[in-house]
Amino acid sequence: MRLGKHLHQQCGFVASYVLYGIGLLAIAGAAYGKLNANNRQAQQVQDTVEEVSAQLEVLKGKIMLCGAIYPDGDHGQFNTRHPYPAPATAGNQAAASVVECPGAPPGSRLLGNMPDGVPVPVSPADFSPWIYEHTQTDGVRLRLDPRVDGGAVAVRTRLLRRFQGSAVAVGDEVVFTILQ
Repeated sequence: MRLGKHLHQQCGFVASYVLYGIGLLAIAGAAYGKLNANNRQAQQVQDTVEEVSAQLEVLKGKIMLCGAIYPDGDHGQFNTRHPYPAPATAGNQAAASVVECPGAPPGSRLLGNMPDGVPVPVSPADFSPWIYEHTQTDGVRLRLDPRVDGGAVAVRTRLLRRFQGSAVAVGDEVVFTILQ
């Protein structure tokens, strides 16, 4: 009888250690899952920052190309930076996809129709379309606004860090200075 009781106690002791080990594995698995999710989110933010950076370079190149190919163009809005587009809209702003080079022949005026053959990039999924702005006082700027108020905070923070000195936050927008 003693042997049976002792065996029963040992089985209980072993079972408690097995359950303890399973509990530790569950905690470790949950921690790993959270860490993996955080890494995936951080990678998505970095991928978006890289995409915005590449798009910004394409747009800058198109703007500079506009002024280089059509140096005698004149936007006619104010007396500065004549060969660069200046939309005749409120605040001299327009979607980058509809901006036209002054002095370009009809049919090739849009930045997307430039002879470089590169289309105007479509903004990342979390952002509204790129906005081109050209004012007399602030120069040529590109604006990127999140689709959701207060959205894309991590992306905005990294962009401001990466483009320190040439980008500022205006509310939720990131505003990149192209030409002063």
